[in-house]
Amino acid sequence: MDTPSDLNDTDREILTLLAKGRETRGSLADQIDKHENYIGERLKWLRVYDLVRYHHKETGLYEISDKGEEWISKTVA
Repeated sequence: MDTPSDLNDTDREILTLLAKGRETRGSLADQIDKHENYIGERLKWLRVYDLVRYHHKETGLYEISDKGEEWISKTVA
């Protein structure tokens, strides 16, 4: 599946934060100031496109994928 061209601002914020290190859904929600359920939905969508992945599924710890790193390096200056 190709990387989407229609990522929203929240998706970009998630990818930028994950590029700095692993995070949980709750931690991302706090940092972005969005509801945790919304962040969870965005993470699911980002996983579909292989931009993020679970580092530890049992604790909900996420990390950016190689594809996500590549994408964020091209789009965020």
